[in-house]
Amino acid sequence: MIAAMGRMSLLKPRLAVFLGLLLAAAPALADKLTFDHRLSPPLKAVLDSGDAGMIDYNNANPRNVVDLIAIRGKSAHDWMEALVIIARTPDRKVASTDAWEAELKREAQGKCSSTFTELARDEISVTFERRSIGCPNGYPPIALYRAISGKRSLFLLAVLVKDELAESSRSQWLAMMSSAHLE
Repeated sequence: MIAAMGRMSLLKPRLAVFLGLLLAAAPALADKLTFDHRLSPPLKAVLDSGDAGMIDYNNANPRNVVDLIAIRGKSAHDWMEALVIIARTPDRKVASTDAWEAELKREAQGKCSSTFTELARDEISVTFERRSIGCPNGYPPIALYRAISGKRSLFLLAVLVKDELAESSRSQWLAMMSSAHLE
């Protein structure tokens, strides 16, 4: 019991550190992405739970920092629905939200037959949905994306779903993505 309490007390500072990193996206980047995670109650529940196993933070490449938060599933490595947050330094290959969208489309079409629907666009971002069929095992056939361009960085919010996405969940995710802005 005491060991379990000790582990929980360690998880809360780790979660606080993760959330700080999440909000800053990457310390080396000048732009800061923020969004209202409360607009997706399942995301809020995962973050409030303090379960570090549901979060995978990968900053091995500081030019491409990736956070994965499992929303439904056993862990960040065994999930059915996940939020992926990427902070990326623009380069020759991908220097804009349009280029990132094109890259995501090429990657998806290389895996399975995919249909893309643009949902929203403004001067710094594009939001779109991918529906795919005939995908290999493990590749999510449903995805919502919002790519956002800052002065010195690009950000991607991606909701990946391996089974079905209820309309209410889809609406919550889109509201959360819509709340995303740069500071």
